[in-house]
Amino acid sequence: MINLLKLAFSVILKLILLPLRIFPIRNDRIVFSGLTGGSGYEYSCNPKYLCEYIKSHVPGRFRIIWLASNPLSYKERSNDVLFLGHYNLRAFYYLMTTKIVVTNGSYAPWFPFRGKQRVINTWHGGGAYKRVENDKPDANWLTKKRAEFAAKNISLFVSSCKKASELIFRRTFLYQGEILEVGTPRNDLIVKGDVAKSAAKVRARYQIMPDERIVLYAPTYRKSAGHIILNERHLLETLSRDGTSWRLLFRAHRYQDAEMRIGIVGKEFIDVADYSDMQELLAAADMVITDYSSLIWDYSFLKRPCFLYVPDIAEYLSKTGFYVDIERWPFAQAKSNEELMKMISEYDANESQRRIKEHHQFMGNYETGEACKAVTDWILRECEK
Repeated sequence: MINLLKLAFSVILKLILLPLRIFPIRNDRIVFSGLTGGSGYEYSCNPKYLCEYIKSHVPGRFRIIWLASNPLSYKERSNDVLFLGHYNLRAFYYLMTTKIVVTNGSYAPWFPFRGKQRVINTWHGGGAYKRVENDKPDANWLTKKRAEFAAKNISLFVSSCKKASELIFRRTFLYQGEILEVGTPRNDLIVKGDVAKSAAKVRARYQIMPDERIVLYAPTYRKSAGHIILNERHLLETLSRDGTSWRLLFRAHRYQDAEMRIGIVGKEFIDVADYSDMQELLAAADMVITDYSSLIWDYSFLKRPCFLYVPDIAEYLSKTGFYVDIERWPFAQAKSNEELMKMISEYDANESQRRIKEHHQFMGNYETGEACKAVTDWILRECEK
């Protein structure tokens, strides 16, 4: 029903915005938009890293507009970026008159972009793990039609690996256009950036001492029939057996709600749900516990311990499923707290790195650490035509 309303909205919107077509398309503007789901998460991910690169490497070349749910929350960045709310006349004007639009999802999938505009989709996940909405077992024809419609608006996909290009962009979205196979802008930090500087930023924010190590629990979004609970005490006791001191950080998914029965038993963990930059959290983490999140792709390039806590694996397979079999993922799976503690205790760094290397080869890794430069060069070429 929601997608049907969006389709109707698209037809109406096309008529309403028709007068804006008299305005020329400007090649000195870029509109950015990150995934919605809380104002703290929108200036983030691949669009953020690309935006920051453009500001620093081609300063003054573009007027940068960023669409967000709460523009006022970005006052500290407003000196060189114009923040506007979604779905208002001013936002529509810029969307209809800018040469370049950058998103990391199916932003405005029904939006009537003009033929000479260029829409870049950087996507919001690396690798090819959990299936996206229109490729799930229960996806209806309208959901799939929405993805097909969105693909026709896209001029360029930016890909992390060969599997993503083949299984997500080509097969799922039915996209036949150009794919820039250079890795993801946000992973430039992890592959070639100053990881230590980002880690120090996180530690300073949460007052974590230099001799304390960090374990990050970051589950992905889903509504499970049962509770998925991580035992804080057991985890910290297991990690500190060799005398090291650990701090537990918990980052819930941006769509976390009461129906998502995912959490931690304990009171000592630090809630980092309001921290907007996931890459910086990964840079700070000495260990990560997750499940079906694509963060495993990003974190694998740090070659640190990572574990999949998946007590609902059977349910998740039936409801969502994977592009690449979970047995081919580089990290061990635990279906209970006890099994997770055992895996942590028996962690073998050499074996883990062997599996990561094998996984990167299997996936057809494209990460170069220079994705921002490659996308910016593409933008400049298009704007100079």
